[in-house]
Amino acid sequence: ELLSKLHPADIADIVEDLAPDEREAVFETLDEDVAAEALEEVEPKVQKAIVESLDSDRAADIVEEMDPDAAADLLADLTDDHTSEILLEMAPKEREEMVELLEFKENSAAGRMNTEYMAVGVGATAHDAVETLRRFEGGVETVSTIYLIDSHGTLAGAVPLAKLVLASPETPLLSLTQEPLISCRADAGEKEFAELFDKYNLLTLPVIDDHNKLTGVITSDDVISLLRAKL
Repeated sequence: ELLSKLHPADIADIVEDLAPDEREAVFETLDEDVAAEALEEVEPKVQKAIVESLDSDRAADIVEEMDPDAAADLLADLTDDHTSEILLEMAPKEREEMVELLEFKENSAAGRMNTEYMAVGVGATAHDAVETLRRFEGGVETVSTIYLIDSHGTLAGAVPLAKLVLASPETPLLSLTQEPLISCRADAGEKEFAELFDKYNLLTLPVIDDHNKLTGVITSDDVISLLRAKL
């Protein structure tokens, strides 16, 4: 109960200093949401050991609550058999999403992207975006930018959250778009998209496929984690 009230990063620090059986006990009893947030903050080697110690159904419950990109990275580090066992215990929608992400190379933009992001049609107004934001169930790190897409899912613009907050409800989002529109291809390497974050001071970076369709976003915390791993 005391652990669940701490910040996930603080829980991770504590868990990393515990014995393996104590770690397992903690993640068996924490609420799935809290466990997922804490697990994302744990060092990869410890993260893997924790998941391997849990029953597949419990591991699946926690993985389903993680950000999709973090969950995919974790499952990619497990054996194929263990990954399959966890995937079988996941809900069909989440399982399908994981399978798609696992097909991408971990060191590519697609392998680092989060598939939960805010996107609205090109004809949307500020009011429409606010209503979409209220219904959004993804992580808060992805809502710093609202993306505009056409009927084919093609990326058409990006609106910073700050501009949305200051706009009147009837304002067309197209009039609030940030220029230039920066994006990267799904197969872009880590160095390429990290340099885009640095050059343009980005909070999020949209990832597009060969047809310019928006497929996901990379967030600044993803890049920070990437750079930390290289220190």
